Amino acid sequence: MTTVYRRLQQRLDELPVPFPASETGSEVRLLKALFSEREAEVAVHLSAVPEPVETIHRRVLHLVADRRALSAMLEALAARGAINSTGPLGPRRPGPGSLERRYGLAPLVVGMFEFQVDKLTPQFVRDFHDYSDHGFREVVVGGPTPQLRTVPVGAAISGTRAVGSYDDIRAYVTNSPGPFAVMNCVCRQSAELVGEACTTSSTHETCLTVGSAAASTVMGGASRRITRDEVIAILDRAEREGHVLQPQNSREPAFICCCCRDCCEVLRNARKLPRPSDAIPTTHRAVIDSRACTTCGACVTRCPMEAIELAGEAAQSGARVMEDRCIGCGVCVATCPTDAIRLERRDDARKPPRTTDAMYLRMFRDRFGLFGVARAGLRQLLRRKV
Repeated sequence: MTTVYRRLQQRLDELPVPFPASETGSEVRLLKALFSEREAEVAVHLSAVPEPVETIHRRVLHLVADRRALSAMLEALAARGAINSTGPLGPRRPGPGSLERRYGLAPLVVGMFEFQVDKLTPQFVRDFHDYSDHGFREVVVGGPTPQLRTVPVGAAISGTRAVGSYDDIRAYVTNSPGPFAVMNCVCRQSAELVGEACTTSSTHETCLTVGSAAASTVMGGASRRITRDEVIAILDRAEREGHVLQPQNSREPAFICCCCRDCCEVLRNARKLPRPSDAIPTTHRAVIDSRACTTCGACVTRCPMEAIELAGEAAQSGARVMEDRCIGCGVCVATCPTDAIRLERRDDARKPPRTTDAMYLRMFRDRFGLFGVARAGLRQLLRRKV
């Protein structure tokens, strides 16, 4: 007999971000931690595109007859980080053009897992790691259109013109109207809960959100609003501590993660692959000048992908970059005491999608083809779940 949690897993697997079944059942345990059986029944009928309560109520009338009860259930699920929500909290504001609360399914990442910031439990973390090891990593890390990309740290691109505006995070922050917010890193929290405390970061507060995402996370209590100068200060600190900058994979990223090699789930999973450079979108790779290299090993220690080695007779050959592992983060450039490392643009560098919506549309097309995109568009036009 197919349980409601299995049906919800299958429904979530229809989103742009896969949610496959595993042999260990860890994906069902994750869902049970977030949804009661009744809530899971309702969630099966939610769309990937957030919808108002009235639209959802027509679809689940056989499950929840009272609209106010449904609204309370959806708000509780959103507060728990089980589903996505948009719009203002509190009573609906009357008048034309007023915003209203909308609810929809959230992928596991970036989504339900990140929504657990400040709410994580050790068991949830263990189940998440088990799911990563038994099916999730293979379908998510290294996909044609990942949700995150890597951009060079500031010192690595200083004085060069070979960087697109979408790769210069400082310029993006400078030109953005904001608002800006910072929140705790869910990856560092999860590592700490299972006894793997971070050894490189001086704080958990390293995840930046921009624009409407900042306003939403502040409104929901997950983040605090900060100034543009404070954002730059956080980027400076990340560079000093050797963290990788991973914004959302779009030219207008809603979030920017400052990721350490110890805790970041994306980096940890990519590092386990034979060719991390194929798994993480990046526009650059590191190149070492052997004549200037003193084989101090600082780059080897800091590289998050273990992409640098002291080859052969270290005193003669110096450090060497393994191109199939380099993700072009520039952490090695920022830490080299003799300026022996530089970044060069990759021949296969691609522009990221322009917006968040364009990114998810491309991910959906990657999974289901153009026919799937057309079918989803028609369903949305008919106000059916997508």
